[in-house]
Parts: sequence; C-alpha cells; structure tokens
Amino acid sequence: MATETGDPVEADTGSTGRTPLPADGTPAAELSRIMEQAAAGDADWLTGMATGTNYPAGDDVLEVAKEAYLRFFSTNGLLPGTFPSLARFERDVIDYAAGLFHGPQAVGSITSGGSESILMGVKSARDRARRLHPGIERPHMVVPDSAHPAFTKAADYFGLVETRTPLDANYQIDQDAYRAAITDDTVLLVASAPSLTLGMVDPVEELAPLAAERNIGFHVDSCVGGFFLPFVEKLDEPVPRFDFRVPGVTTISADLHKFGYAAKGASLIMSRDRDVFEHQPFRFGGGWRPDDWYVTPSMTGTRPGGAIAAAWAVMTYLGEAGYLDRTRRTLDYLHRWWAAIETIDGLEIMGEPVMSVFAVTSRTLDMFAIGKGMEARGWIVYMDTEPVPALRYMQSPGHEPYVDRYVADLREVVEEVRSGALTTTEGRARYT
Repeated sequence: MATETGDPVEADTGSTGRTPLPADGTPAAELSRIMEQAAAGDADWLTGMATGTNYPAGDDVLEVAKEAYLRFFSTNGLLPGTFPSLARFERDVIDYAAGLFHGPQAVGSITSGGSESILMGVKSARDRARRLHPGIERPHMVVPDSAHPAFTKAADYFGLVETRTPLDANYQIDQDAYRAAITDDTVLLVASAPSLTLGMVDPVEELAPLAAERNIGFHVDSCVGGFFLPFVEKLDEPVPRFDFRVPGVTTISADLHKFGYAAKGASLIMSRDRDVFEHQPFRFGGGWRPDDWYVTPSMTGTRPGGAIAAAWAVMTYLGEAGYLDRTRRTLDYLHRWWAAIETIDGLEIMGEPVMSVFAVTSRTLDMFAIGKGMEARGWIVYMDTEPVPALRYMQSPGHEPYVDRYVADLREVVEEVRSGALTTTEGRARYT
C-alpha cells in the first residue's frame, strides 16, 4: 500500500563505501540519461490516480506554472527589496486569498507547504496568548482526531500541550468532548475545512465562538480545501462557513500547490488582521544593530522565488472563471463516482464529504484486501486505518478520464474479495 512518510534518504555506507563526488563532473547529456533512468522508477501518479501527490488541472496550467517558476527560479523571497517582483506577486496572491476567505483586513504570507503554514498558525496563537494571557505557563491546544499530524509536530516544536479529541458516530467532531478539553491554559482551538481524509468541513460556526469568548486563537486548516471550497460555494453547492466570516477565526492555512494548482511548494498562512499577524514573524535586531535587520514571516529564511511566482501566475491565469470551471468539472465526475460506489454492495462513502476528498469503507468486506486487489491492477492505493479501515481519495479535474475504469476494476475486486478469491493477511498500513 502507498504510504506518506518523511523518512530520510540515507547514504550508502555498505561495503562499497559512499558515493564519491564525480572528479571531473558529468556531461549534460549523460546527466539527462541518468535522470530519465531514475524517473522511470517513479509512480505514474496521473493514470494511477495517486491521492494527494499531484493536482492536474490541465497542460495549459502546468505550462504557466513551469514558465513562471523557471523565470524566477534564482530569486529569493527573503529579499523583497532586491526582488520587488516577488513582493508584488506575494501581495497579489494574499489579496486574492483575502477576497476568497472574506477577510477585508486579512494579512498573510506564502510558505513552503501546509505543514509550515500550520506551524506558523500555532506559533502565532502561542505568542499572541503570551501577550493577552501572561499567566499561562503551559500553553495548550485542542485538536480533533481528524486534523493533520502537523499540529502534533507544531506542539512538539513550540512546546504546547496537545489534546486530541474523538469523532462521533458520523465521523464529525464530538463537540462535547471538544468543549470539555478546553482549559484555562488553552491558547488555540483547531478545526479543518475539510478534514484530511474525510472531506468534511468541521463545525467552525459552532466552535470558533468558543475561542472568541476567551480571546484565544482559532485555526482553520484549509490546506486541502482553501482553493476549492470557495468555488463550490460560488456554484451554489452547500458548504458550511469556515472562513473569516465566522467570528473567532484568527488564522487559516491554505495550500496553493494543492487545489490552487500552483507549483510545489507553496502554501498560505492567513491572519484575520494585522494584530493577529504581528505574532507570526521572527525578528532579529538589537545589540550592535538598533533595527530589525533579519525578519522572516515563516520558518524559512530563503524562500524560492519560483514557487511564489508560479503561484501568482497560475492564479492570475485561471482567475475566478478558470477555478469555477475546474471545480464544476470535478464535482460533475465526483457525483457520478460516488453514485457508482454506492451501487457496489458492501461499500459506503464515509460521512458527508463536500469536495473531492473522501474515503470509502465497508462494514462487511476486508478493505485491505480490496486495496491490494486494486494495487495489483496498477492503481496507486492509499489506506487509512483510523477511524476505520478505508481507501482514501483526493482527486483533481485531470483525473476524470480514469474514473470509469477505476470503478469497473473496483467492482470486480470487491466481488473477488466477497467470494474469498482475494484475501490478505498483511499487517495494517501505516498512515503518517
């Protein structure tokens, strides 16, 4: 089964020793051959319907991203005075997002990805609480079980105590347990729009006021849905409110390189206003320098200009009409896909997803056997073990041509599992 891991690539220290730096370099033609050979072993993420690795929106979008990235690949977002083009691009992208998230006073910055955006949201909430609630010694945050693991990473990095709260029978946040987890030391409450694997928007309108009345942070992780859900709403499909229209929401993370269709790695961390944002940057100054001469809005110093430029170029190229078109096309095949899955006896869609992030489970069939059967037919399969064994999906407009074949294979594999012709005794898949 496919897994998502960040295990380091270790150098070969076996009997052959380490790989030496080439003494005389390598000709460009030979490099090209080596790279092509290396890439031959990579997964075919498009036709294999890989979940959450790439977000195909059309060859035209890809070319726009490539051109912008290559044109600015030697520039650095750390130095807006040297590269005012990047400062302009970043401002525009933040303005675009402020409009989509209904935040007239919203402030933000581009990061390297969703995990970094989440880290900055947690750091901002912690530091803001230090100013507003100086009596808190052990800052604490409440996070639903359906939230991304990056929140646990942030708690580890920034010294917060994290309480993970359970889901209810409908795979939504157990609001009673969530409320009960709030303490006098809580500095941040968390929700997702949508949840990582189930595609459901958490009850932000019910939960964010809990943060507002305590004057603490409320972070909405919309890394997956930030550039999809606003267009679902514009298409008059029902989407629970999750953005700055909801009182109490202080920060939102949204990935540009997911359904923004930009180049990797690019994400946004947005703050409701400048007062919230001021707790996000790192500033170094004082001592022999009376001014702040090293200021970064995120974890990194250097920020690749190509990613910033590509995000701006793709968003500007597509505009509202382009995003609406791709969202409409995705929803069209998504509803067809869901309906087909529901006709397969024993399978069911988990919860009530609102976008192309969803999971499929069964009360009677071995989902790991089904996953193995689909893998044997060439599909790239991602499995969840919690809250129940399930196949999960995160699909884009470019996956539409492969859906009918996928469903046909799924139907056949399910029958193989039901008949006992296909079983598995392998251990549980790992989800990270």
